[in-house]
Amino acid sequence: MESRGLRVLHIASWYPSKVHGSLGNFIQRHISAISTRHSSEVWYSSPVPFNSELKGTKEVIERDGFVERITYPRVTKPGVRAVTRSLLDFEPGEEIAIPDLVHLHVAFPAGRAARILAETWNVPLVITEHWTAYHDSQHIPLWRRISMRKTASKTSVICPVTNQLGETMRQFKMVNRAGNQEYRVIPNVVDTNKFNLGLRTRSVGDELKILHVSSLEEAQKNITGILNTVSYIRSAHPDFKFSLTIVGGAEVERLNKVRQYATIMKLVEPYVKFTGVLCGEAVAEEMRNSDAVLLFSRKENFPCVIAEAWACGKPVITTDVGGIAEHMSPERGVMVNSGDEQALAEAILALDKPWDGGKIRSYAIDNFSIDAVADAYTDAYLKALSITSL
Repeated sequence: MESRGLRVLHIASWYPSKVHGSLGNFIQRHISAISTRHSSEVWYSSPVPFNSELKGTKEVIERDGFVERITYPRVTKPGVRAVTRSLLDFEPGEEIAIPDLVHLHVAFPAGRAARILAETWNVPLVITEHWTAYHDSQHIPLWRRISMRKTASKTSVICPVTNQLGETMRQFKMVNRAGNQEYRVIPNVVDTNKFNLGLRTRSVGDELKILHVSSLEEAQKNITGILNTVSYIRSAHPDFKFSLTIVGGAEVERLNKVRQYATIMKLVEPYVKFTGVLCGEAVAEEMRNSDAVLLFSRKENFPCVIAEAWACGKPVITTDVGGIAEHMSPERGVMVNSGDEQALAEAILALDKPWDGGKIRSYAIDNFSIDAVADAYTDAYLKALSITSL
């Protein structure tokens, strides 16, 4: 792997592993984008039960452009102890040697290890934050809040993925090492080569193919609200031709519950189809063959699926939660209030019109492409290095 740019050690609090294959996949995509500019290595610790076959194992995975080092220590109480100890047990590979900076992805539970490493090497610490828990922070234990704030206080640059998340972090009192709350917003990234315009063409009045992609976690994604709305449209607007494909559900029990609810509502194929979990290429194919993407979440920051849909030139129906409004416009879709099923139905019916897919895609390229995000992080890194050198 050719050396390039800065040497960046990424410490991840969430990351895909043998325990959970999709956890923090948006972090993996951030690191992949950054690795196009800078030599990168990521460390991740996933504590496992005492009787797990993974206990005590480590793996090194060479990706296209960066290296992953993943460890599976025995879980402790609190779990942050196992995470910290196991991360500090790693040594950097030759590609990054002593890094130029440490980049922490999500402040807890890997924050303590990240700040120790940054202090040990006397290099700046940068944080990217995705966690929706800041929006409901009264449920975060006091000891955890203290740890997160201490990590922030050692950080040169803090990068929330939306302005709205940044505001909640300010309320949470995440103050950087300069003693202020100046953040740099850098959004999630989408591979605009993989997620691109498809060949599907549709005329007004043809069947509308709608796609939903998520974890199917009911408390956040409100899948029952989507199905209730689909059922309502079928009965109240029988001449409106549409279908819904639902992608996701890594947890079998969760997927089965959603399927059962759909069956009770008499929503079976061809009206509603479940694919289960799909790989990234397959998700991109589903998007290209759809006419719109639908989310009905109760809380979000800015979900990657919206940027992916726009990269495919597809309009999005979504709720006005988190930082979604920062990027939404009538040219790119429709926003409704969280939980408002009547508004959701009206938004679905309003999709039956021409949309400018090329213009939608252009916005995704300008804001969420690998080049755009890699450039934004390069600026953040240079800022962090300039602060440290003062």
